[in-house]
Amino acid sequence: MKLSILGRALLLLLASGPAVQAATATFDITTTWFEPQTRPKDTIFQGSFTWNSATRTVTNLRGVLSQSMTGRFPPPSGSTAPFFDQSLLELTHMVAAPAGARATQWHDSALGGTFATVFLRNSTNTFRGGDGWHPTTGAANSGLFHGFSTMPYRNSIQNAYALIFVPDQLSPSNPNITLTWNEAAQTGSLGLAHTAYADCTPGGMMGSVCMTAWSRRAYGTVGTMGGFPLSQVITMQAAAPTPTPTPVAVPVPVPAPAALMLFLVGIGLMGTTTQGRRHR
Repeated sequence: MKLSILGRALLLLLASGPAVQAATATFDITTTWFEPQTRPKDTIFQGSFTWNSATRTVTNLRGVLSQSMTGRFPPPSGSTAPFFDQSLLELTHMVAAPAGARATQWHDSALGGTFATVFLRNSTNTFRGGDGWHPTTGAANSGLFHGFSTMPYRNSIQNAYALIFVPDQLSPSNPNITLTWNEAAQTGSLGLAHTAYADCTPGGMMGSVCMTAWSRRAYGTVGTMGGFPLSQVITMQAAAPTPTPTPVAVPVPVPAPAALMLFLVGIGLMGTTTQGRRHR
């Protein structure tokens, strides 16, 4: 049997559909930067993102960034790890970098993964100087807030961000990945070593300096309070159950009276014709 062009197109669509869908999934992420000055509190980004393992791109990255300098020290007995009683910033903006600035999402073939950034404000402006946001800019300018020396802090943008790393091997078939970094030994995941955060909101400020975490391996120095990358855990979210379709009764067409009469007359004529042929 020959297939029509439409039939062949439908078969091709059905055959290719599952492969395309399988490349994209939603994951939860927890990235922790060790904070030696605010123990037992660390700075933590906890959120989710959509990952396309075919194109190696991140979308819908969002989550909360904890502020390890906030709350009481030691934490109240009723508070629990990992956040204890820290204030949380809601990061929801995946902002494209302006012309001339470093990209806020890029793939690094040498490190084997994709870096993606999510901001508090709808802007990349975070640090003084340079491109205004990248960790190298922050490290080169001692973590000073964007607008320093040109405006009082209260009039500044007071931005924050988290820069995460997604390994190439992450996929629906390899859905759970844990990375660690040992700053003292300079060993572990180099991708994780290049992650960073910045907090230039009131809860993250030390005078004119924003709280940050960096690794010496990636940026030549640790963060402004001595913070550095520690771990990152990525797990795939469970797929939502497919709803059971509700059966729909298909109505049986009932012939109209006029159509029924024509049908009966036709049957009668066919019978008469048949009898006439037999008599011959």
